[in-house]
Amino acid sequence: MRNFLLPALFMLSFAGASAQRKCGTETALAQKLKEQPRLVARMQAVEATLQKTRPSRIYQRINARVTIPVVVHIVLPDPTVVTDQQILSQIASLNQDYIAQNADVTGVPAAWQGLVGNSELQFCLAARTPDGDPSSGITRTVTSRSGFSINNAASDVKYTTTGGKPGWDNTRFLNIWVCVLEDNFLGVATPPGNVFPAQEDGVVVNFRAFGNSGSARAPFNLGRTLTHEIGHFFGLKHIWGDDGGNCSADDGVSDTPLQGAETYGCPTGVQTDNCSSMAPGYMYMNYMDYVNDACMILFTTGQVDRMRNALDAQRASLLSSNGCVPVNLRNVDAGVSEVQQPTGYRCEAGQMPLVTLKNRGFDPLTSVTIRYTVNDGPPTDHHWTGNLATLGQTGVTLPGFQAAQGTFTFKAWTIGPNGEADQQPENDTASASFNYRPPVTLPFTESFEGNAFPPAGFTIRNPDRSFTWERGFTGSGGSGASGRSALMRNLGYATNNEVDDLIGPVVDATGADSVFVSFDVAAAAATALNTTGNAWDTLEVMITLDCGQTFIPTGYKRWGASLVTRKTPTDAEFVPTASEWRRDTVDLTPFVNQQPFRVVFRNTTNYENNVYIDQVNLFKKDVNADLASRGILIWPNAFSRQFYIEFRTWPDDLKGIAVYDAAGRQVYRQQPVIRSGNRATIDLVNASNGVYFVTLFYSQQVRTYKIVKAK
Repeated sequence: MRNFLLPALFMLSFAGASAQRKCGTETALAQKLKEQPRLVARMQAVEATLQKTRPSRIYQRINARVTIPVVVHIVLPDPTVVTDQQILSQIASLNQDYIAQNADVTGVPAAWQGLVGNSELQFCLAARTPDGDPSSGITRTVTSRSGFSINNAASDVKYTTTGGKPGWDNTRFLNIWVCVLEDNFLGVATPPGNVFPAQEDGVVVNFRAFGNSGSARAPFNLGRTLTHEIGHFFGLKHIWGDDGGNCSADDGVSDTPLQGAETYGCPTGVQTDNCSSMAPGYMYMNYMDYVNDACMILFTTGQVDRMRNALDAQRASLLSSNGCVPVNLRNVDAGVSEVQQPTGYRCEAGQMPLVTLKNRGFDPLTSVTIRYTVNDGPPTDHHWTGNLATLGQTGVTLPGFQAAQGTFTFKAWTIGPNGEADQQPENDTASASFNYRPPVTLPFTESFEGNAFPPAGFTIRNPDRSFTWERGFTGSGGSGASGRSALMRNLGYATNNEVDDLIGPVVDATGADSVFVSFDVAAAAATALNTTGNAWDTLEVMITLDCGQTFIPTGYKRWGASLVTRKTPTDAEFVPTASEWRRDTVDLTPFVNQQPFRVVFRNTTNYENNVYIDQVNLFKKDVNADLASRGILIWPNAFSRQFYIEFRTWPDDLKGIAVYDAAGRQVYRQQPVIRSGNRATIDLVNASNGVYFVTLFYSQQVRTYKIVKAK
């Protein structure tokens, strides 16, 4: 497969790279704003910060030189085709372009030579991983994908599940993905302002337009595609403003001339159009136009100001990153790099700690003592022996302990690696918090009125570390509720299909014949409810039997018109009135099976409006004693109109039901049997009062029961 796919992939991408330049940033951003129009206000606020006036250059050098740590993720069927030398050539090109030291900057026309900008931005390949290990700043991932769409800023290349490679911490590193981009796109970037999720932040470049050697192909083989896309990453727009050529929009930079449309190829001399009709014309040689690499040669001082504003206001965390600082490995250096458990909510009192032991030194690690404490209590030691090579790591199970009720800090560290003093003790320790609460009994009620959120025993699962469940200061009213609830602010959650779980405490369902959960819900949408094809916020009720490792759907899943309690769409923050609450009940019995469980309220956001829940009630219903002992109950007896045949467990071999009067005449027959849960309903509204006999026909037997009708 690889031998066939790779040449075909190269031919496809070569066709794109040898055509006109095509950037996907504006397209991806327009798609996002169309899907989530309320993001426009956020972008407008970001725009105001990008256009802030910076101090004059006449009196001082205002931009101190800074270096941005870069990690390059090569994601290809054969990632070795992008060589290390090619990557180094790309970094070198960036470093020249961003301080106006590129050799071809001398070609800037005289009219604009005074506008050449030096951003004082430099770029280095990351010298360390997010975990602090030495790194080349390069990752290589083999993918089965022949190419990646620029939809959502080429998000598929950024996730393992879609054939890509997850990025590193975007607050410390600029992630650059190099792959095959579909539809002849050369690159796409995420602009500042948190429009795209943090894990998708960065730049994606076609491997045929990356660097100046290896897989790079003319006319996009001087590294200027990445120069262009990093410009977008730091807030620059296309120089023509993407306004369709009518001169109605600008790029937000005062010293770039108005321009009607993109420029292709490699023009020379003065070029004019309907927006700049007189000399010196428009600035086609700007890095933010579409000309070939050989003709892209400058940023202006205004563009530099805009990029530095973006760095200061939107991407300031990159300024304090230590990603460019090499790791100083010592000979003897071990540590606990992670506490795998106990963390978070624990469903059992008995804990078996599991930590990750890492050899951070040059010498093989053959022995070490791992010590742990709980809330800085008495220490427990475990002596480990083995053989870990440099930067090797292994999981180590430590002696167990019994957890009390409450919240605790578990701390573990290493002592005496190889019987010697650790040469870098500051990296020896890892810690994690956990909490334990004994299972609650039924019935259980939570109205979110306490001071803590989440309440005791509840936990929140927030995979993207963004908006999640919080306390709402409005409640459903009624008995026991004063004005608080659990709230998901989907109105401000500017993303699609992110999941957040509010998980209840462990419930002891031992001996419970039937278990139910009821709760009050209030929700609204910003989109008209009759809109077809819309992605709606969704509320789902699930259970977990293994403390949140896996989740079981209960069948309750509502969205759009089936979820909302305010039927009129609103773009304003939804705060429900007393009449805008609904009580929903879910039968958990088929899923619980008398086991300990936790109920899960799962919100999936699609940027509509807020969802509230309140008055969560978990309760049981005991089975009738006769039903429990005999397995069948016919009730009521006597009946006036209809009666029910109810089974503890539905008999799959029940073929039919007949009713006979005292004279032996058949007055009713149901075949096949119509069931509702474990119950069949028999209606004898027109029958006379008296004694009747109910006959059940099974595959291998017949059973008869007496019942009385009395109006």
